[in-house]
Amino acid sequence: MIEKYLVSIIIPCYNSSKTIIRALESVINQSYQDFEIILVDDGSIDNTKELIESFFINKEVEYKYIYQKNSGPSTARNNGVINSNGEYIAFLDSDDEWHFKKLEIQMKLIIEKNLNFLASTYTYDNLENENIDEIELRQYSFTKLLFSNKFSTPGVIMKKTFFQELGGFDVSMKYAEDYDLWIRASIKEDLNLIINPKLFKLYKNAYGDSGLSSHMFSMYKSELYLFEKIKAKKNINILEYFFFNMLVTIKFVRRLFINLKNKG
Repeated sequence: MIEKYLVSIIIPCYNSSKTIIRALESVINQSYQDFEIILVDDGSIDNTKELIESFFINKEVEYKYIYQKNSGPSTARNNGVINSNGEYIAFLDSDDEWHFKKLEIQMKLIIEKNLNFLASTYTYDNLENENIDEIELRQYSFTKLLFSNKFSTPGVIMKKTFFQELGGFDVSMKYAEDYDLWIRASIKEDLNLIINPKLFKLYKNAYGDSGLSSHMFSMYKSELYLFEKIKAKKNINILEYFFFNMLVTIKFVRRLFINLKNKG
């Protein structure tokens, strides 16, 4: 039996009436039950609030609903952490869902290995197909992470004090804000990722579908800005800066062609 720590689950939502119940069901059905749910409504104009309130009727689950003026995901997640009580924080997007043992598997590893940060990978398929008995863990250094973002926000659990030490998400960034935080975390220490099993399900492709990831040009500009920040902090030199700018540009062009091909 693993030692219990309170996990604060931060769920930003915006006009999420079609998906929020599915996300919440995947949380309350977790095998690890020592958690609170912090929902930050980023200015919804649909019936998201009513659905959330109705969902929690007759459920003995600690939750908070916070409504804020539309300010973007960075502000929403930071606001959620500010209003949290947990020693650890986990992130979930309102249109995704977790494997029912996600928190249990991650918290067991976090406690055993004394980790500040642990992420998991995703699938587009049925989560019930995942073999949870064989866990494959991989470590990523700052240098490795510069080449590509290996972590998706709904798979991440962090120690709250570590998040605070990093300064949270950069509210000036509406795109690639998660990659920016992971990069800053990897400067402090190597980051761990559960490669298998896949512990959460995405309902939209990483690039090219609806949602923030569809704005590929904005993400491209944000990634260029990210490497400008890294250079300004002197974590990379000028030659490395130009190399990664070129790499980001090549990836953007490739994603653009893939998106056009898929839509064609």
